[in-house]
Amino acid sequence: MQIKQALLWGHEVLLLSSESARLDAEILLSYIIKKPATFLLAHNEEEVGFLNLWRYKRLIEKRKKGVPVAYLTGHREFYFLDFAVNRHVFIPRPDTEILVDSVISYIKNSIFPPRRAGKIQDLKLLDVGTGSGCIPISVLKNIEGIHAVATDISRHALHVAEKNAGKHRVLNRIHFFHSDLLASVPHSIFKGGDVIVTANLPYIPTDFQIHPETKFEPNISLYGGGDGMDIYKAFMKQIESIRPRAIFLELFEFQIAILEKYLSGYSLKRTENMTGQAKMLMLERENFAE
Repeated sequence: MQIKQALLWGHEVLLLSSESARLDAEILLSYIIKKPATFLLAHNEEEVGFLNLWRYKRLIEKRKKGVPVAYLTGHREFYFLDFAVNRHVFIPRPDTEILVDSVISYIKNSIFPPRRAGKIQDLKLLDVGTGSGCIPISVLKNIEGIHAVATDISRHALHVAEKNAGKHRVLNRIHFFHSDLLASVPHSIFKGGDVIVTANLPYIPTDFQIHPETKFEPNISLYGGGDGMDIYKAFMKQIESIRPRAIFLELFEFQIAILEKYLSGYSLKRTENMTGQAKMLMLERENFAE
C-alpha cells in the first residue's frame, strides 16, 4: 500500500471517532516509518511496507477506540520541547503553555530587573503534581541559573519526569520528591530566597462531564472531589509555612472564589482564559517582607 493510500484509509477509519482524523493518521504513520510529516507529502507514492502497514493499522484501531495519540507514540510536544509520556502521566495540554509562559514572564520582568544585585540562584521553582515534568523543565530551559523542586504522588510519573529532565539536560537543576503534595518535602529547603509555585492539580468535580479520551488518562490526575477543590484545599494549607512569592495554578473560573477562602495574605493579580471555563490563575503575596 502506498503512503497516500495508507493515509486515506487511516483518515476514513478515524473519521467518526476523531475530530482530527487526518492529522492523527499522519502523526501515526510518521511515527511508524520514522519520517517527518513533510516526507509523507513529498513521497506519497512510496510503499509503506508490509510490517509497517501492520503496525500502522494496529495503532489506527487503537486510536479509533479513543486511545490518545500521545500514548500511542509515547511523545507530546509542549512549549517547543518533546516530552516522553505514558499512561502514568497526564498528557500535557497546549493550555498549560499559558501557565509556563506566565511564569517565565513574571520571573524575567517582575523579579530580576528590580533585583539586579540579587542572585538568581536564590529563586526556587516549586512544581507540585509534576506528572511528566513539563512545567518545571520548560521554565528551566528558558531561564538559566534557577533550580526547581518537583513532587508527585506517583513513582511511575516521577520516573517519566526524571527521564524528560535528563533528556533536556536539566536533571541536575531539579530535585524530585515522591510525595503527596508537600507531605514528604522538607520545607527548610525553601528558606533564604523567593519561591515561585506552579501546580496543575486535579480540579475536575466528580460529576463533571469530560472528553471521552480522558478515560485513558490516570484518574488521580483529573478528579478533585465534589467541587473539584479537595486537593487544592489541602495544598493551600501545606504551603502556608513556605509563603511563596507567587503562585500559578490551573482551575475553573467558578473555583476561584472557593480557593481565595483558603489562602490569606495573597491577592489575585491576573487570570487568563484557557479552554472553556478553565483559567490560569496568578496570586502574589501581599507583603514580600514577610
